[in-house]
Amino acid sequence: MRCKLAPLFAGVLAALALSPAQADLAAGVVEGFSNPESVLIDGPRRYVSNLGAKLDPTGHDGDGFISELDAAGRIVALRAFPAEGETLDAPKGMALANGRLYVADIDRIVGFDVASRRKVFEARVPAGEPGLLNDIAVVPHGLAVSDTLRGTVYRVDLGTGAFEAIASGIPGANGIAWDARGNRLLVAGLGARFEGGDLFEVTADGKVRKLGKGPHGILDGLALLPDERMLISDWRSFDPPSPGGISLHAGDGTELARLSLPREVHGPADFAVDAASGLIWVPVMRDGTVLVTPLVR
Repeated sequence: MRCKLAPLFAGVLAALALSPAQADLAAGVVEGFSNPESVLIDGPRRYVSNLGAKLDPTGHDGDGFISELDAAGRIVALRAFPAEGETLDAPKGMALANGRLYVADIDRIVGFDVASRRKVFEARVPAGEPGLLNDIAVVPHGLAVSDTLRGTVYRVDLGTGAFEAIASGIPGANGIAWDARGNRLLVAGLGARFEGGDLFEVTADGKVRKLGKGPHGILDGLALLPDERMLISDWRSFDPPSPGGISLHAGDGTELARLSLPREVHGPADFAVDAASGLIWVPVMRDGTVLVTPLVR
């Protein structure tokens, strides 16, 4: 199996400009998290959002937090954000812009100054039917954020905090990634009832199109590689929980390969790819861990 996939992963290796030594780094597991949902890489820092003690993505319980790790996987601060006196409920996707760390927290986007760790921004989704803000991507003129329950993608103005719906009709909209070269937003769904969703693109003129060759599953994390291929994580089953996985896809959604992970993962969520080391940092929600594994195996 690995021999057959070797040419595919060799292409990814070349796209990331990695040396064989970097790609051969040993896999590891970082433990001690509370339902980790997302990983964001910022140079030597890795941020991990934690829903909190319960696997409850909509719970306004104030026990969510963001951890900070170093590049070796050591936990620098388990509760790096929020600062004392401030709260997060169930933080999920994150993005960095202009020295600020933004996170989706159920019905609001919260921004923290990275240096001071203080909250400096908050914008709430428009009132109405229940929403579940999930993943974030930096896009021209602001942030794009998926709303899983509403099946909608919003653009958030970082000056005014205003939300503008830019796409709808994406059942269970979850992971998102901005494709600057293709001038499109990619959105992975998990289904309106979390029963299984598809891969979509939102074009510059706001048209939503399902990629017919794309995967179908309980899709979560989505990352675009430098060569326009993408990685997508799939829970595969919520109840009963089953081992999930990560797959490699062409720009039109065609599956190219499934990554060989060093251990079973239950709930692979919003992962991050470190181009400098060739490692994937995968938050595994049900296991309470972050799996660190080479992209090429």
